[in-house]
Amino acid sequence: MDKARIHCLPEDVINKIAAGEVIERPASVVKELVENAMDAGATCIDIQIEEGGKKKIRISDNGCGMGEEDLNLCYLRHTTSKLTSADDLFHLRTNGFRGEAVASIAAVSHLTITTRTEADSEARWIKLSGGTADGKGKGSRAKGTEFLVENLFFNTPVRKNFLGSDALEGSRILDIVTRLALAHPEIRFDYKVNGRDVFTGVAGNDLRSRIAEAIGTGIAKTMLPVDYTEAGIHVTGFTTPVNEGKGKRNHLFFYLQKRPIWNPTAAKAVQRAYEAYGTQDAPVSVLFLEMPDMAYDVNVHPAKREVRFANESEVYLAIHHAVRETLQNESAGESPMIRLEDFVAAKTAVNSIELNSTEQRAPQTDSAHDSQGITYSTKSASSEKENFSQNTAPRKVTNTEPDDTVQDLFSLPEFGKVIALNAKSFETPAKIETFAAPQFLQIAKTYFVCEDSKGLLIIDQCAAHQRILFERALRAIESGSGIDTQELLFPELIELSKMEIALLKTVTDDLDQLGFHLEPFGNDTYQLRGIPRELSISRAVSAIRELIESLENENFEANPVKETIAKAWAKSNAYQAGVVLSQDDMAQLMAQLISTKDPMTSPSGRPTLMRLPLEDIDRKFKR
Repeated sequence: MDKARIHCLPEDVINKIAAGEVIERPASVVKELVENAMDAGATCIDIQIEEGGKKKIRISDNGCGMGEEDLNLCYLRHTTSKLTSADDLFHLRTNGFRGEAVASIAAVSHLTITTRTEADSEARWIKLSGGTADGKGKGSRAKGTEFLVENLFFNTPVRKNFLGSDALEGSRILDIVTRLALAHPEIRFDYKVNGRDVFTGVAGNDLRSRIAEAIGTGIAKTMLPVDYTEAGIHVTGFTTPVNEGKGKRNHLFFYLQKRPIWNPTAAKAVQRAYEAYGTQDAPVSVLFLEMPDMAYDVNVHPAKREVRFANESEVYLAIHHAVRETLQNESAGESPMIRLEDFVAAKTAVNSIELNSTEQRAPQTDSAHDSQGITYSTKSASSEKENFSQNTAPRKVTNTEPDDTVQDLFSLPEFGKVIALNAKSFETPAKIETFAAPQFLQIAKTYFVCEDSKGLLIIDQCAAHQRILFERALRAIESGSGIDTQELLFPELIELSKMEIALLKTVTDDLDQLGFHLEPFGNDTYQLRGIPRELSISRAVSAIRELIESLENENFEANPVKETIAKAWAKSNAYQAGVVLSQDDMAQLMAQLISTKDPMTSPSGRPTLMRLPLEDIDRKFKR
């Protein structure tokens, strides 16, 4: 008889697998433990980390604490004080509930839990290593609980290798803390990194004051209150007036029953409300959703990352109408710039959502990421694209893929030589004087075209400029030579959020090499004293904000830090769609592009140019 190949896994392996589903990085530890502290009734929560949380995380609260019996159970899998039956999963009023968080943390760290209830005369502690108890004892502390997590992932080194730098992991923790703090202004939050105060949320403040602490005083002062109910969905919070937004996806804060969530449907609803006023910038919005328990499901992921709505269209319309009504009231009767095509597109989007919601099939899920790797989801990416697609038809171009080599692309022998000459004079050597200088035509203020011997070249001005700036920035950082700076006669003041400041401090030296000279000015404000010589003063502040946003969205684990910074700098300083280019601008851009190491793609992998072959053009004209 053959020996069975199926067998039960050892308990320690099971615990590590469960930990991998719940605990991905230090920020996951902080999220789970802070949520437990809030559920314990804490009014003060202290978070301290060392080395980005990889070496040490200490979470201390003044909550109800645990007795001896609870302390001996809390680190075991599937133990919880918040559920008694399966039905309770759909009537949740707490943050943590699965009974997996502490067990998962204990399985991949050295964990010490110290706790005391009001009724106890002294505290109790327990030490665990890899989920196994190493010792117990009694000590002293005030009422509440402290979790000390040390050497995270000590027994799963592969996962530890995938963590980012200390600064990046610390900024991810900061984002978790500020998002949770925004939902609970009644709780005091203290966040320290290597003993240094980074964020303090004072207990008892109202929501606007907490927004000022977490995002910035200037933004908080201008924000408009939101209070709207539709289809049983109550939307409250604050959003910025038209043209006051920062254009940052990361400054959209959504909460469901005070749980932080990220939801593409909600984000699109807010964005569409502002588009009606002629702005494409995403605002700063802090919005809380309340709805019946059966209208949503948070039980689709062990780490509670994903949320699924029973009716996507109702959620979209409630948020969209809430923001739109707020903006209309603020505009005091001024009519927004609404075009017929906007109305048609919005109606199409809603109809598409309603059609999908009536289909009798299980919705697929796909992850949507925030800047910290915290992921929430409602539907598949393809479904989301279908529901909220822009009112544009897909382009279908055949045989326009760029050739493999630069030499083949610029097949006319003298093409590269001529384009690389001085763009203004186009003086040519005698041996190629019969070749006319290339002429360029800009299309839709986004692309420009010229010909070579095989057809028509179409260049994306933004992607091409990003490639040029990326290689230039990388050379400046790696060589230490720096980019020329122009000092500002009157420094520009920039108010930044706690998250932005944390990121900025990690790249200050590299920004100096790129021509940006920033200095602290007090509180959450920096003064910009110098900018790259080629950058216009009018673009300086927005370039800094865009650069920081790019850093938030970049994958530091997959790319070296210097490349990430160079990529962010190129993205924030490159020509954008809508910028008018002269013949000289286009010629210089083309000349610089073909002299780069990789002229065919932008730093993010987008094509910089493509060719429409002459034979395809002939075929279209039936030649």
